[in-house]
Amino acid sequence: MGDIMNTYIRKCHYHETDQMGVAHHTSYIKWLEEARIFLMDEIGFSYKRMEEAGVISPIVSITCNYKMPIKFDEKAYITIHVDKYTGAKFLLSYEIRKEDGTLCLTANSSHCFLKNGQVISIRRELKEVDECFLRYIENNND
Repeated sequence: MGDIMNTYIRKCHYHETDQMGVAHHTSYIKWLEEARIFLMDEIGFSYKRMEEAGVISPIVSITCNYKMPIKFDEKAYITIHVDKYTGAKFLLSYEIRKEDGTLCLTANSSHCFLKNGQVISIRRELKEVDECFLRYIENNND
């Protein structure tokens, strides 16, 4: 299931399910967002701190491939991987698995950095975030 330190774990809540008792497809997108916020904490510069500095990183695109459903009260183990980082843009990949390792979802998202509504290079605008990303990539990516 990957390194537990790079895995965000959350339980599927009842309000996130449909009439069949499985997580609604939109719930997974929210879980990926939670995992991205977790990732920012892991790299050493929280998303809240980044926003306080006037920078946001909106989603440019996202794709999901649903394999198996997560059901009410089951845990979702979400691993997140930085596939590409340029200082202005980054690409992430995700896997969601059940506790037994069953693959439930694969996904990819693309993000940019914005300040005052303009695309920026985080390397120039907020060097500390850039350094945190580079250090994280060096220590966690293959």
